[in-house]
Amino acid sequence: MAGAQGLHVISTQIPVAFISATKQTFKRASAIRCAANTPKKQYTIAVLPGDGVGNEVIPVAVDALRLAGSLEGLDLRFEELPIGGAALDLVGVPLPEETLTKAKNSDAVLLGAVGWPKWDNNPKHLKPITALLQLRAELEVFSNLRPITVFPQVSLRHIIVHSVHHCLYLDML
Repeated sequence: MAGAQGLHVISTQIPVAFISATKQTFKRASAIRCAANTPKKQYTIAVLPGDGVGNEVIPVAVDALRLAGSLEGLDLRFEELPIGGAALDLVGVPLPEETLTKAKNSDAVLLGAVGWPKWDNNPKHLKPITALLQLRAELEVFSNLRPITVFPQVSLRHIIVHSVHHCLYLDML
C-alpha cells in the first residue's frame, strides 16, 4: 500500500442525507469537513465488504468517504473486491489473488467483516478468517488497536491490542 495520508475531520451542523448502496437513507444534522495534507489528489481505495454486517456498513462508509472527499476536492476511487465467504462462494478461495494484488496496489483498504456460520465447518484453509489473516500478513499489518472507553476505575496505561498472529488480547503496560 502507498504511504499513509493524514486527514483531520471536523463535524459541523449542516443537514446532510446519506444515501447508501443498500437504498437506505440516513438524515443527520451534520456534515464532514476534512483538511487533508495534500488536497486535489487522487486516491484508490480497495473496498472489501466481506460477509455479514460488512455488507451493511461498508456502503455507508463509502458514502461518508465520498462526501468527505468531495468537500475537499479529493478524487477517491473505490473498487469493490471479494473476500472471505463471499469470495469462497464466488471463486472457491477466501482471498482471490486479484483481491490481494489490488489491495497491495491501492492507497487504502476499507474492510468490512469476514465469516458467517455457513462456512464454520470448512477446512482451515477454506475458512473466511484465513483471508483476513493472509491479507494482514501480506500488507504487513500485524495488530488492531481497538477503540475503548476509559472509565475512571481503569488506568490510562492499559491499551488492548488484538494480535493477529497469535489471536490473543494483550494488555500493554
